[in-house]
Amino acid sequence: MSVDGIIDRIIADAEAEAKKIIDEAEQEESAIKEKGKKEAEEYYERQLRLIDEKYRREKERAILNKRLEQRKNMLQARQKWMDRAFQDAYKRLVDQPKSDNKDLLIALIKKVSHTKDEEVIFGKKGEKKILEEIVAQLNQKDGGNFTLSKERRDFPWGFVLKKGKVEINMSIDSLFKYKRTDLEQKAWEIFNAGI
Repeated sequence: MSVDGIIDRIIADAEAEAKKIIDEAEQEESAIKEKGKKEAEEYYERQLRLIDEKYRREKERAILNKRLEQRKNMLQARQKWMDRAFQDAYKRLVDQPKSDNKDLLIALIKKVSHTKDEEVIFGKKGEKKILEEIVAQLNQKDGGNFTLSKERRDFPWGFVLKKGKVEINMSIDSLFKYKRTDLEQKAWEIFNAGI
């Protein structure tokens, strides 16, 4: 074989080898592109699911926060309503002259008295004559032996029954303080029944 034939043969083999390498590279490139495309699509799907899940959670959180805010506003409105109702009731009782609520005071004293001979201590409001009439009516109607205390306490309405060291505080401040929770619940039930 001649030198030219050998050179031609080497060139032909090199060209065949180069074509084979190029074909393999193109196939590898195509496979890499296909794999990259598939990975990109999977990544896109994962990210889309993550975004959807994040959006769903944020939407649920926003709805929950809105509901909590509405509930908070409702509770604040309820509290303002209750405060106003209690202030109005308190003011009506306090502003009433003792002569107008004698019967109520007598009924309360009868209800809470254990021995019918306690000392009755009234608040600073009220004329002595009217307070004496209340105690006199208690003693006449029920055969009680109540006494009107010379002491006057610092509350605007109600009374304290005292027997020795034992006191039953029925002042308006005490009543409103200790009964507010029960009264609020009943008032709220009435309020909700009207809705």
